[in-house]
Amino acid sequence: RFALCLAAVVLASGLEPGVHGTVIDRERSYFGIHRVTKYDDLHRLVHGSTVHGQQNLSQPELPLTYYSTGGPIGDVFRAYHGDARLKRVGVVGLGAGSLAAYVERGQDWTFFEIDPTVQRIADDARLFTYLKEARSRGIIRIELGDARLQLKKSTQRFGLLVVDAFGSDAIPLHLLTREALAIDLEHLEPNGLLAFHISNNYVDLEPVLANLAADADPPRVAFIRRHGVLTDKEREQGIMPSDWLVIARSEEDVQPLLNAPGWQAARRRPDWRVWTDDYSNLFQVFRWRSAAGRE
Repeated sequence: RFALCLAAVVLASGLEPGVHGTVIDRERSYFGIHRVTKYDDLHRLVHGSTVHGQQNLSQPELPLTYYSTGGPIGDVFRAYHGDARLKRVGVVGLGAGSLAAYVERGQDWTFFEIDPTVQRIADDARLFTYLKEARSRGIIRIELGDARLQLKKSTQRFGLLVVDAFGSDAIPLHLLTREALAIDLEHLEPNGLLAFHISNNYVDLEPVLANLAADADPPRVAFIRRHGVLTDKEREQGIMPSDWLVIARSEEDVQPLLNAPGWQAARRRPDWRVWTDDYSNLFQVFRWRSAAGRE
Protein backbone atom coordinates (compact mmCIF):
# COMPACT_ATOMS: atom_id res chain seq x y z
CA ARG A 1 0.00 0.00 0.00
CA PHE A 2 2.85 2.33 0.82
CA ALA A 3 4.48 1.70 -2.58
CA LEU A 4 1.17 2.35 -4.37
CA CYS A 5 0.67 5.61 -2.46
CA LEU A 6 4.22 6.71 -3.24
CA ALA A 7 3.74 5.91 -6.93
CA ALA A 8 0.49 7.91 -6.96
CA VAL A 9 2.22 10.93 -5.42
CA VAL A 10 5.07 10.75 -7.95
CA LEU A 11 2.62 10.41 -10.86
CA ALA A 12 0.48 13.29 -9.63
CA SER A 13 3.51 15.54 -9.18
CA GLY A 14 4.61 14.73 -12.70
CA LEU A 15 1.22 15.76 -14.07
CA GLU A 16 1.06 18.96 -12.02
CA PRO A 17 1.98 21.88 -14.30
CA GLY A 18 3.47 23.90 -11.44
CA VAL A 19 3.67 27.66 -11.01
CA HIS A 20 5.38 28.19 -14.38
CA GLY A 21 3.20 25.81 -16.40
CA THR A 22 3.78 22.45 -18.06
CA VAL A 23 7.39 21.62 -18.92
CA ILE A 24 7.79 21.11 -22.68
CA ASP A 25 11.59 21.17 -22.84
CA ARG A 26 14.26 20.51 -20.24
CA GLU A 27 18.03 20.47 -20.62
CA ARG A 28 20.93 20.42 -18.19
CA SER A 29 24.14 22.33 -18.79
CA TYR A 30 27.19 23.22 -16.73
CA PHE A 31 25.20 26.21 -15.44
CA GLY A 32 22.17 24.24 -14.27
CA ILE A 33 18.82 23.01 -15.55
CA HIS A 34 16.93 25.08 -18.10
CA ARG A 35 13.20 24.49 -18.51
CA VAL A 36 10.79 25.79 -21.11
CA THR A 37 7.25 25.73 -19.83
CA LYS A 38 3.89 26.31 -21.50
CA TYR A 39 0.87 27.96 -19.94
CA ASP A 40 -1.96 28.69 -22.36
CA ASP A 41 -0.18 30.51 -25.22
CA LEU A 42 2.85 31.52 -23.16
CA HIS A 43 6.24 29.83 -23.51
CA ARG A 44 8.57 30.66 -20.61
CA LEU A 45 12.29 30.02 -20.09
CA VAL A 46 13.12 29.22 -16.46
CA HIS A 47 16.53 28.61 -14.89
CA GLY A 48 16.24 27.59 -11.25
CA SER A 49 13.64 29.98 -9.85
CA THR A 50 14.45 32.78 -12.31
CA VAL A 51 12.44 33.57 -15.43
CA HIS A 52 14.70 34.49 -18.36
CA GLY A 53 12.02 35.52 -20.81
CA GLN A 54 8.73 34.38 -22.26
CA GLN A 55 6.73 34.75 -25.44
CA ASN A 56 3.04 34.77 -26.22
CA LEU A 57 2.64 32.62 -29.32
CA SER A 58 -0.58 34.47 -30.18
CA GLN A 59 1.35 37.77 -30.22
CA PRO A 60 4.93 36.66 -30.90
CA GLU A 61 6.13 40.14 -31.81
CA LEU A 62 5.60 41.49 -28.26
CA PRO A 63 8.58 41.56 -25.85
CA LEU A 64 7.32 40.43 -22.45
CA THR A 65 8.58 39.92 -18.87
CA TYR A 66 11.24 42.61 -18.14
CA TYR A 67 11.44 43.84 -21.74
CA SER A 68 7.99 45.28 -22.41
CA THR A 69 7.48 48.34 -24.58
CA GLY A 70 5.93 50.12 -21.60
CA GLY A 71 8.85 49.35 -19.31
CA PRO A 72 12.23 51.07 -18.91
CA ILE A 73 14.02 49.26 -21.74
CA GLY A 74 11.03 50.01 -23.97
CA ASP A 75 11.62 53.68 -23.15
CA VAL A 76 15.21 53.36 -24.41
CA PHE A 77 14.26 51.94 -27.80
CA ARG A 78 11.38 54.38 -28.19
CA ALA A 79 13.45 57.44 -27.19
CA TYR A 80 16.25 56.58 -29.64
CA HIS A 81 14.10 55.26 -32.47
CA GLY A 82 15.79 56.22 -35.72
CA ASP A 83 18.93 57.33 -33.87
CA ALA A 84 22.26 56.23 -35.38
CA ARG A 85 23.23 54.76 -32.01
CA LEU A 86 20.82 51.88 -32.54
CA LYS A 87 22.43 50.80 -35.79
CA ARG A 88 24.81 48.60 -33.79
CA VAL A 89 23.59 47.04 -30.53
CA GLY A 90 25.35 44.66 -28.17
CA VAL A 91 23.60 42.54 -25.55
CA VAL A 92 25.23 40.61 -22.70
CA GLY A 93 22.87 37.72 -21.94
CA LEU A 94 20.52 36.07 -24.43
CA GLY A 95 17.76 34.38 -22.45
CA ALA A 96 14.79 33.59 -24.68
CA GLY A 97 15.92 36.29 -27.10
CA SER A 98 13.23 38.73 -25.97
CA LEU A 99 15.24 41.87 -26.73
CA ALA A 100 15.48 40.79 -30.37
CA ALA A 101 11.86 41.92 -30.67
CA TYR A 102 13.30 45.45 -30.89
CA VAL A 103 15.54 44.70 -33.88
CA GLU A 104 14.71 46.98 -36.80
CA ARG A 105 15.55 46.64 -40.47
CA GLY A 106 19.21 47.18 -41.22
CA GLN A 107 20.41 47.02 -37.62
CA ASP A 108 23.37 44.91 -36.48
CA TRP A 109 23.01 43.12 -33.14
CA THR A 110 25.51 40.96 -31.25
CA PHE A 111 24.44 38.81 -28.29
CA PHE A 112 27.11 37.58 -25.87
CA GLU A 113 25.98 34.36 -24.15
CA ILE A 114 28.04 32.12 -21.89
CA ASP A 115 25.80 29.03 -22.04
CA PRO A 116 25.46 27.15 -25.37
CA THR A 117 22.28 25.53 -24.08
CA VAL A 118 20.59 28.92 -23.83
CA GLN A 119 21.51 29.63 -27.44
CA ARG A 120 20.06 26.31 -28.55
CA ILE A 121 16.79 27.03 -26.75
CA ALA A 122 16.47 30.59 -28.04
CA ASP A 123 17.26 29.41 -31.58
CA ASP A 124 14.63 26.66 -31.52
CA ALA A 125 11.63 28.19 -33.29
CA ARG A 126 9.38 25.53 -31.76
CA LEU A 127 10.04 27.18 -28.40
CA PHE A 128 10.72 30.87 -29.15
CA THR A 129 10.68 32.83 -32.39
CA TYR A 130 12.25 36.15 -31.34
CA LEU A 131 15.59 35.38 -32.99
CA LYS A 132 14.06 33.83 -36.10
CA GLU A 133 11.89 36.87 -36.76
CA ALA A 134 14.71 39.31 -35.95
CA ARG A 135 16.97 37.69 -38.55
CA SER A 136 14.47 38.66 -41.23
CA ARG A 137 14.99 42.33 -40.31
CA GLY A 138 18.61 42.70 -39.31
CA ILE A 139 21.95 41.02 -38.67
CA ILE A 140 22.03 38.81 -35.57
CA ARG A 141 25.27 37.43 -34.19
CA ILE A 142 25.69 35.24 -31.11
CA GLU A 143 29.13 35.14 -29.49
CA LEU A 144 29.51 32.21 -27.09
CA GLY A 145 31.72 32.61 -24.04
CA ASP A 146 32.20 34.86 -21.04
CA ALA A 147 30.97 38.29 -22.14
CA ARG A 148 33.78 40.24 -20.50
CA LEU A 149 36.44 38.15 -22.20
CA GLN A 150 34.60 38.23 -25.52
CA LEU A 151 34.24 41.99 -25.36
CA LYS A 152 37.86 42.51 -24.39
CA LYS A 153 39.11 40.82 -27.54
CA SER A 154 36.38 42.27 -29.76
CA THR A 155 36.96 45.22 -32.08
CA GLN A 156 33.26 46.15 -32.22
CA ARG A 157 31.85 49.41 -30.92
CA PHE A 158 28.20 49.78 -30.05
CA GLY A 159 25.83 52.70 -29.85
CA LEU A 160 23.92 50.75 -27.20
CA LEU A 161 25.32 48.00 -25.00
CA VAL A 162 22.79 46.16 -22.83
CA VAL A 163 24.07 44.16 -19.86
CA ASP A 164 21.38 41.68 -18.82
CA ALA A 165 23.14 39.21 -16.53
CA PHE A 166 22.01 40.00 -12.98
CA GLY A 167 18.57 38.43 -12.63
CA SER A 168 19.55 35.09 -11.11
CA ASP A 169 20.43 34.14 -7.54
CA ALA A 170 24.18 34.08 -8.31
CA ILE A 171 25.23 37.30 -10.03
CA PRO A 172 28.47 37.58 -12.05
CA LEU A 173 30.47 40.01 -9.90
CA HIS A 174 33.21 40.29 -12.52
CA LEU A 175 30.78 42.31 -14.65
CA LEU A 176 30.26 44.87 -11.86
CA THR A 177 33.74 46.22 -11.30
CA ARG A 178 35.79 49.26 -12.26
CA GLU A 179 37.75 47.12 -14.70
CA ALA A 180 34.59 45.62 -16.26
CA LEU A 181 33.04 49.05 -16.77
CA ALA A 182 36.22 50.25 -18.44
CA ILE A 183 35.94 47.39 -20.96
CA ASP A 184 32.28 48.23 -21.59
CA LEU A 185 33.07 51.88 -22.19
CA GLU A 186 35.92 51.00 -24.56
CA HIS A 187 33.36 49.27 -26.78
CA LEU A 188 30.87 52.14 -26.85
CA GLU A 189 30.60 54.86 -29.44
CA PRO A 190 31.57 58.25 -27.92
CA ASN A 191 27.92 59.13 -27.26
CA GLY A 192 26.81 55.54 -26.69
CA LEU A 193 24.65 54.21 -23.89
CA LEU A 194 25.08 51.39 -21.39
CA ALA A 195 21.81 49.86 -20.15
CA PHE A 196 21.92 47.52 -17.16
CA HIS A 197 19.02 45.25 -16.25
CA ILE A 198 19.26 45.06 -12.45
CA SER A 199 15.97 43.44 -11.42
CA ASN A 200 16.85 41.05 -8.59
CA ASN A 201 15.03 39.74 -5.54
CA TYR A 202 18.15 39.59 -3.40
CA VAL A 203 20.52 42.45 -4.24
CA ASP A 204 20.13 46.15 -5.05
CA LEU A 205 22.81 47.06 -7.58
CA GLU A 206 21.77 50.68 -8.11
CA PRO A 207 24.42 52.25 -5.80
CA VAL A 208 27.14 49.91 -7.09
CA LEU A 209 26.64 51.04 -10.69
CA ALA A 210 26.07 54.68 -9.74
CA ASN A 211 29.39 54.65 -7.86
CA LEU A 212 31.14 53.00 -10.82
CA ALA A 213 29.76 55.66 -13.19
CA ALA A 214 31.00 58.48 -10.95
CA ASP A 215 34.38 56.75 -10.59
CA ALA A 216 34.94 56.40 -14.35
CA ASP A 217 37.56 58.53 -16.11
CA PRO A 218 36.02 60.84 -17.12
CA PRO A 219 32.99 60.47 -14.78
CA ARG A 220 29.71 59.29 -16.30
CA VAL A 221 26.08 60.00 -15.41
CA ALA A 222 23.66 57.27 -14.31
CA PHE A 223 19.87 57.26 -14.38
CA ILE A 224 17.38 54.64 -13.25
CA ARG A 225 13.74 53.74 -13.71
CA ARG A 226 11.98 51.14 -11.61
CA HIS A 227 8.90 49.64 -13.25
CA GLY A 228 7.40 48.08 -10.15
CA VAL A 229 3.68 48.90 -10.36
CA LEU A 230 1.89 46.95 -13.08
CA THR A 231 -1.71 46.97 -14.20
CA ASP A 232 -3.75 43.77 -14.12
CA LYS A 233 -3.70 43.78 -17.92
CA GLU A 234 0.11 43.93 -18.00
CA ARG A 235 0.40 41.01 -15.60
CA GLU A 236 -2.08 38.98 -17.63
CA GLN A 237 -0.02 39.68 -20.76
CA GLY A 238 3.10 38.23 -19.13
CA ILE A 239 4.85 41.48 -18.21
CA MET A 240 6.93 41.53 -15.02
CA PRO A 241 8.33 44.36 -12.87
CA SER A 242 11.83 45.45 -13.90
CA ASP A 243 14.58 47.86 -12.87
CA TRP A 244 16.90 49.35 -15.50
CA LEU A 245 19.86 51.69 -15.07
CA VAL A 246 21.48 53.64 -17.90
CA ILE A 247 25.03 55.04 -17.90
CA ALA A 248 26.02 57.73 -20.41
CA ARG A 249 28.81 60.20 -21.10
CA SER A 250 26.66 63.21 -20.22
CA GLU A 251 23.11 64.19 -19.37
CA GLU A 252 22.82 65.59 -22.89
CA ASP A 253 23.36 62.11 -24.35
CA VAL A 254 20.57 60.69 -22.23
CA GLN A 255 18.17 63.63 -22.57
CA PRO A 256 15.82 61.85 -25.04
CA LEU A 257 15.31 59.16 -22.39
CA LEU A 258 14.72 61.64 -19.58
CA ASN A 259 11.66 62.93 -21.44
CA ALA A 260 9.95 59.67 -20.49
CA PRO A 261 8.35 59.64 -17.02
CA GLY A 262 9.93 57.80 -14.11
CA TRP A 263 13.63 58.26 -14.90
CA GLN A 264 15.74 59.84 -12.17
CA ALA A 265 19.38 60.17 -11.16
CA ALA A 266 20.68 56.89 -9.75
CA ARG A 267 21.41 56.81 -6.03
CA ARG A 268 25.10 56.89 -5.16
CA ARG A 269 26.80 55.79 -1.96
CA PRO A 270 30.01 57.87 -1.77
CA ASP A 271 30.82 56.26 1.58
CA TRP A 272 31.20 52.84 -0.10
CA ARG A 273 34.34 51.60 -1.75
CA VAL A 274 34.05 51.26 -5.51
CA TRP A 275 33.89 47.61 -6.55
CA THR A 276 36.98 46.33 -8.34
CA ASP A 277 38.29 42.95 -9.44
CA ASP A 278 39.93 42.76 -6.00
CA TYR A 279 37.05 44.07 -3.89
CA SER A 280 33.27 43.69 -3.67
CA ASN A 281 30.80 43.58 -0.80
CA LEU A 282 27.53 41.73 -1.34
CA PHE A 283 26.42 42.32 2.25
CA GLN A 284 26.07 46.03 1.46
CA VAL A 285 23.59 45.42 -1.34
CA PHE A 286 21.72 42.40 0.00
CA ARG A 287 17.95 42.84 0.28
CA TRP A 288 17.50 41.40 3.75
CA ARG A 289 13.75 42.04 3.78
CA SER A 290 13.19 40.25 0.48
CA ALA A 291 15.25 37.28 1.63
CA ALA A 292 13.35 37.06 4.89
CA GLY A 293 10.05 37.13 3.02
CA ARG A 294 11.12 34.04 1.05
CA GLU A 295 12.11 31.96 4.05
